[in-house]
Amino acid sequence: MVALRLCFMVASLLAYAGAEQVPAVRARRPQLSRAGPTPSLVALKPADEVVAESPVKGYGAVLGGVMLHLACGSMYCWGNLVSYLPAHLKYWSPSGGSGPPDASLVLAFIIVSQMMGMPLGPILEGFLGPRLTALLGGAMMGAGVLLASSATTLLQFVMSYSLLFGLGVGIAYQMPFITGGRWFPTKKGTVQGAIVTGMGASAFPFNMLATRIVNPEGIDAVGGAFPAEITSRWPGLLRTLGLCYTVLAVSGALLQTNPASAAKKYPVFELFSRQPKTMKKQQVVAAPAAPAASRSAMADVCSSKFLVLWLMIVNSAVSGLNIASSYKTYGTKQPALNSDAFLSLVGSLSSIGGNAAGRFFWGSLSDKLGFKKLFTALTALQLITMLSYRYLAASRPTFTLATVLMLFCMGGNFAMFPAQTFRIFGANGPKVYSFLFTGFGTAALLGPVISSRLLSKGGYPLVFNTLGLLSLISMALCNLAL
Repeated sequence: MVALRLCFMVASLLAYAGAEQVPAVRARRPQLSRAGPTPSLVALKPADEVVAESPVKGYGAVLGGVMLHLACGSMYCWGNLVSYLPAHLKYWSPSGGSGPPDASLVLAFIIVSQMMGMPLGPILEGFLGPRLTALLGGAMMGAGVLLASSATTLLQFVMSYSLLFGLGVGIAYQMPFITGGRWFPTKKGTVQGAIVTGMGASAFPFNMLATRIVNPEGIDAVGGAFPAEITSRWPGLLRTLGLCYTVLAVSGALLQTNPASAAKKYPVFELFSRQPKTMKKQQVVAAPAAPAASRSAMADVCSSKFLVLWLMIVNSAVSGLNIASSYKTYGTKQPALNSDAFLSLVGSLSSIGGNAAGRFFWGSLSDKLGFKKLFTALTALQLITMLSYRYLAASRPTFTLATVLMLFCMGGNFAMFPAQTFRIFGANGPKVYSFLFTGFGTAALLGPVISSRLLSKGGYPLVFNTLGLLSLISMALCNLAL
C-alpha cells in the first residue's frame, strides 16, 4: 500500500508539471465543398481534423516508471538484508571466513551488472519498443531473486541475485526515461527525478516488510550475527520479495508507451500489439521531437566532456553507495546503535527521506537552477557529512540524520547525471548514459575495496574521511573542467 500511494502521489505531481506540455485544442468548423458540377448537390466534407494528443498515457508512462523503479530500487535493501544472511552465504568459502563478509560486495555486483545491461536497453528498445524491453528486464529481475532463494553458496547467490537481477535492472532502467522524455521533452529533469524517486523509495516499504517477515520478534544481533531461527527464514523471505518485485515491474512495464508523435515501427512489437492502420484524417499536435543526433554516440563517449562527467560520478557517488551498503553493519558494532528494529527503521527513513526525496529534489531543481550550482551544493553537503559521520554516530538521532543526508545526496547523483547527459548529448543521451553509468559501477566496487584496506590501517575514521575528500575532487572537476 505504501508503494502504491507513492506512485499516485508522484503521478499527481507530474500531472501539474506536465500540464503545459499539452497544446490547447482548437476545433475547426466543417467546410462546405461541392461534391460535383451540379450546384444543387452540396456535400459536407470536413477539413483535416487537428487533435491534441491526450497526456493521460504520458502520465501513465511516468507512473509505470515509478513502479518499475520501485522494483529496480530494491537493490538498496541489501544494506538491511545482508544482516539476515545465513552463515554459508557470507563468504566465498561455504566453511566461512573472517573479517568483513564477502557478501558486502553483492550490491556492488548488482550495480556492475546493471552497468553491463544499460547499453542493451536502448538497443533492444529499437527492436522491441519500450514496453517489451521493460517487460524483459522486469522478468529477469523477478527470476533473479526467486532463483537466489535456493542458492547454497555465495557464488550461486551472486549469479542470480546480482548478475541476473542486475542485468534486468540495466535493461529496464532507461525505458521510463525514454518514454517520459518523449511525452514531456521540456521537463526531462522533473520527469526523471519523479521516476527515480521510485527507485530511491523502494527500500522504505521493502525494508519494513523484510524485517517483519524474517524477524517479527525484534531479536537483536549478537556479535553482528542473528540466531539460526531468523536466518532459516531467508529462502521464504526472498520468494516473497521476488513475487512483489515481479508484480511491480511487469505492471509498470505494461504502461510504457510512446506518444503518437514519436511512434516508431518496432518489428517485434508490431506482432504483439494493435497499431492504428491509418491516420489520414488526423494530425497530432504534440511538442516538437528532439533533433536528430549530429554525430555518433561513440564520438560523444570518447569526448572530454564524457570523461569529466565519468570522473565526477566515481568520486561523488562512492561515499553514498558505501553508506547504503554498510550502515547497518557499522551500526551493529556500535553499542548505542545495535538494535535491529532501529537500524531497519534507519534504512527505511533513509530510503524515503533520503534516496527518494533526494532524487526528486535534485532532479527537479536541476531544470530551474542548472547543474553546476546544484552539484556544487550536493558535493559540499556530502563532504561535511562524511567528515563528521563518526561523530554523528554517537547517538541514534544524529546517526539517523547523517545516514539520511548521505542517501539524500546519493539519490541526487542518480537523478542529476541522466538529465545532464541528455542535455549535453541530446539525441545520443540514452546511449551515452549507458556508458556513463559505468562510473556508478566503478564507484560501487571502489567503496568496499577502499574500506577493507583502510579499516586495518586507521579504522572507520580513516574510511569516512577518505570518502568525504573524494567529494571535494568531484566538486573541483565540476567547477574547473565542465
